[in-house]
Amino acid sequence: MKKTLVALAAMASLGAMAETTMSIYGIIDGGIRQDSNAAKTSTGGTQSLTQFNNGTLNTSRFGFKGTKDLQSGLKANFKLESGFTEGNGQDSGNVVNPAVTSVPQTASTYSKNTLFDRTASVGLQGSMGALDIGRMTTFAYDMTAGYVIDPMGMEMTNNSHYVAAKSFNINPQGLAIQSSLFTVRRDNTFKYVGTFGGLSVGAAYSLANVAGSQSAGSSMQAMVKYVGDGFALAASTDSLQDGNSLKQTLSTFGGNVTVAGFKITAGGTQLSTPAGFAPVAASFTSNSFSNPAGYIVGGSAAAQTKINVADLGVAYQMGLFNLAAGYYNAQIQQGVLANNTVNTLIVRVKYALDPSTDLYVEADNSKATGLVEAKSAGASLSDTGFTAGLQYRF
Repeated sequence: MKKTLVALAAMASLGAMAETTMSIYGIIDGGIRQDSNAAKTSTGGTQSLTQFNNGTLNTSRFGFKGTKDLQSGLKANFKLESGFTEGNGQDSGNVVNPAVTSVPQTASTYSKNTLFDRTASVGLQGSMGALDIGRMTTFAYDMTAGYVIDPMGMEMTNNSHYVAAKSFNINPQGLAIQSSLFTVRRDNTFKYVGTFGGLSVGAAYSLANVAGSQSAGSSMQAMVKYVGDGFALAASTDSLQDGNSLKQTLSTFGGNVTVAGFKITAGGTQLSTPAGFAPVAASFTSNSFSNPAGYIVGGSAAAQTKINVADLGVAYQMGLFNLAAGYYNAQIQQGVLANNTVNTLIVRVKYALDPSTDLYVEADNSKATGLVEAKSAGASLSDTGFTAGLQYRF
């Protein structure tokens, strides 16, 4: 009898040590938006627009994640996450294919009909760090959406207006770090992150799964971040190669400091895409507003594209209110578009109804300069927008 009790106690102890946790989580975020200038016709004309906004501050999503203690300090984990638009219940249509093709394809080839379009990963975590494999976010996205180098944390990047461009994100960081430029998520990825005190380092490699070539469609990333007492600094680099051995490069850098409760953030993003880079060329030629041609008014798939975004902003928590403001300078250089500059100011206020539910209002103003192509096409060089919405997290 005593032996039986001892055995049962030992089994219970082992069960407690091998603890398994799993949770369902998500965000539902929607609102209403008013723009002074939005696309009216395929020729680039504009007029005011009031619309329902899906994923206004952050993409609406749901997911499953879990961790199992394997003992000896090792844990196994998984994460499955899918985005959706609450206005109609459809999936959010994140880009899902690697950049392996040498022929530009339509945008629909790279979107929708993927169950876990945001994340599908499994991995191991121990004292030396975590290694995950599958479909995951890039380090550039992690640094920006994590409020490390972007004062708005990639808020408002799901929203587009028409300031001298076909579809220019309200938060210009979304122009460089978005699905159509293959800088948000990667398929077939091995991603390592190690944290040692305040220092975090990371490396990632994505396979293209192409017979006869280990480089076409592959990508390499690296990241370093340091978090100290009241400040953080971070940088990342990313190189993505298509089927023609053309390489797109992306760099992010910046940080933040907290002084007297005010969090001041500054950062920058630099994206360089060579002429003819297959997936991005598809974005230029497949935009629904195809007259005048191009993702950017006057743009061309056969020209090198450079996007530089610099940001500066501040955030402050005042009781139940969270206040944030960000200023962005975005420059798009492509052939004759050497002076394609857009300056944006965003102000956002959130009010916490409870720890999981926020009401928010937002105002933004964008103004472009130096765009002869946009003027001739009838596109507006400025836009003022107002947004109000509700975000629920579970």
